[in-house]
Amino acid sequence: MSRILRLGFAAIMMVAMLVGGSPAFATEPLTTSGHVTDPDGFLSDAERSQLERQAESLRSTYGVIIDAVVVPNFSDQEPSVWCQATLEKSRTAEKGILYVVSYEDGTDTYCTDAQFARNLTTDPSLKHTFNDALAHARKNYASSPLTSEELTAGISSFIGEIDTASYIHAQVHRHNVTMQQGQDSRNKDDTTRIVIIFIIAGGLLVLTLFLELRAKLREQEQDDGRDTKSADLTPLVDPARREALRVAAEARRRLSEAEEQVRAAEEDWNFARAQFGSAAAEEYGHRLEAAKEAIARGFDTHKQIEQTPDSHAKRRLATTITEDLDKNLPPLQDARKEFAAQREKRSALPVQLADARERLVEELADLERSKEELSSIAGLYPESMLASLQDNPQRAAQLLESARAALETAGAHIDTDATRAASALDTAQRALTMANAQTDAIFSAKTDLDAFRERLTASIGSVSSALSDTKQLDSSDAFSPLLDEAEAAIARGQRALVSDEDPLGALENLRDIELRMDAVLAPLMTQEEARRKAKETAQRHIRDADATLAWARKYLKDHEGSALFDVDKLMREAEQAMAEARKALDEDPQQASAAASRATTLAQRALAAPGRR
Repeated sequence: MSRILRLGFAAIMMVAMLVGGSPAFATEPLTTSGHVTDPDGFLSDAERSQLERQAESLRSTYGVIIDAVVVPNFSDQEPSVWCQATLEKSRTAEKGILYVVSYEDGTDTYCTDAQFARNLTTDPSLKHTFNDALAHARKNYASSPLTSEELTAGISSFIGEIDTASYIHAQVHRHNVTMQQGQDSRNKDDTTRIVIIFIIAGGLLVLTLFLELRAKLREQEQDDGRDTKSADLTPLVDPARREALRVAAEARRRLSEAEEQVRAAEEDWNFARAQFGSAAAEEYGHRLEAAKEAIARGFDTHKQIEQTPDSHAKRRLATTITEDLDKNLPPLQDARKEFAAQREKRSALPVQLADARERLVEELADLERSKEELSSIAGLYPESMLASLQDNPQRAAQLLESARAALETAGAHIDTDATRAASALDTAQRALTMANAQTDAIFSAKTDLDAFRERLTASIGSVSSALSDTKQLDSSDAFSPLLDEAEAAIARGQRALVSDEDPLGALENLRDIELRMDAVLAPLMTQEEARRKAKETAQRHIRDADATLAWARKYLKDHEGSALFDVDKLMREAEQAMAEARKALDEDPQQASAAASRATTLAQRALAAPGRR
């Protein structure tokens, strides 16, 4: 068998190898049915049809039967043993390849008829091709167990590799045939010219010319034999051309896959128009048309590839095809996913509606509880600290009424106009969430306000400590005014703890006094002591500022759209000051304290800002 024929036969056998099968739950060897045997329906109808078409296309083009079987496992048998047992029960025992996959662990293998098996042992290139196709398939097998999508992708990839090898072989064979026909034609022309010369020459030279012609023909026959032998052994396609043919085959495979995707997308689009209306599916239709046009351009370009001898031109044209497909197919797939998500959401509407109705009942109960809670804490804290919460019950009630009306609309249209029902349900869910934020702010208020007491207690302790340190380190009267102010600030803070007399004002006064006393103490301490003290103070001020900003953020969130624009500006400045404080904490603690205090002041101004939009 010539080398060319051996290569051709190897490529055809590679084709056979590729068809991978779909999963089946049967574990005992079985008899195949068709190209894809899936007795338990692991694959979807669409997935199975795709693989059947790919396998049948290869069979009709190259005459090789490829069947596939997918099972959960191989019943503790060696995969090769299980495959051979199934092969013997199947049509592939006479001619073809059987590919088997276990989806529980992603194990796969193949077995072949006797002729293929003999060629595998004698042709290393064929064995390499099969292994390469298996490797490409296994790249898709990532899950454990495998999904049907992974199996379909792996089998399709396997088929694609064989398809590519077969395409290259076909192109090489066509090239060789053309070259041989040209050579035969030239030989015939040469012989004809010699005969004409023989006739014209005349009788006297007949014998001489005949002898010369016979010698020439013998010599030519010997040369032809040598040329033929050489042709069998010499590759006729250089690496650049072979690579160009491979890229062209890949482009053709992409076009075939794209056709399948567009066919499925068009069915889905028609369903979407019926389900959601033509207007809703209009953009989907535009993307579908763009993909169709890209495929049409691709097939036109592929014809140019077939007619172009230049390898570089082939690769350039093939790249044009793949780039066009890469541009137009993903948007189409995205559209399919979007409508799939809408269908899933629509199917869940009844459950979501029931959940929202239950939530409305719960939120109405929470509203009544929040009113009681607000009345309870009103006696514990000054009015100024509760001002931000006073209108929360009213706002929550309005939001819950909006939610109730939206739920009625959703319920009235859930069977007749799913789109309108979904929109109304979304409105209700958002209103319920906003109402919850209003009542939750009341329930968490006591915890948040108690935090002010904790910070006030901590500041009293810190200033008291600084006062004691100052008296110990300096016995002169130089700092007497400051010490008197510190004692007054401590007394004010203690009164606030007992009577809730302006706790925010008392806290701010203590913080200011502490900063001034730290500045006085710094020269009287060692450098290390001063730095430690300054950092501890800065850290406490940062914590206080964080708490105040958190309170301010909650207020603005609960009253979104009601605060004046200046409030937003104050909060941005406060956040910036906090960032400065954290940045300066290690290098300049005093600067960090000052920045944190500034952040606190800005946040308090935001909380106290008057007016509504």
